Amino acid sequence: MSTVDIKGKGTMELSNGVLILRWKRGAYVGIDVARAALEAISALGRGNRLPMLVEIQGVTHSAAARKVFPDPSSVSRMALLGSSPVDRVVAMFRLPLLPAGFPIRYFTSADKAMAWLLEPSGEPGAEPGSSR
Repeated sequence: MSTVDIKGKGTMELSNGVLILRWKRGAYVGIDVARAALEAISALGRGNRLPMLVEIQGVTHSAAARKVFPDPSSVSRMALLGSSPVDRVVAMFRLPLLPAGFPIRYFTSADKAMAWLLEPSGEPGAEPGSSR
């Protein structure tokens, strides 16, 4: 298992075929940080479209960062993991704005998020919704 630092704002690792992005609480993700995350996806995924878990607790993203991240060509599905009502509101607001091309769901349980990421794919398009 290899871990990549994302400009001091978080880390990304590849574990059991799943990319895991852990943003530091309170991190601000600007365009440079979003691009660094894309580079980490490319380095760890080696050209494969992989499922991805993103911990979003207390993180804010610039409008420019939201436009470039994530790249639908390198992610097969994405689980957003939050822990508070604020995380949920932010996720529900952002889900429709994320790039289409893969299913996206919000979770408050890491175990349920990982189970969903590892289940056989077959769901077309993005699915803004919530699962606990």
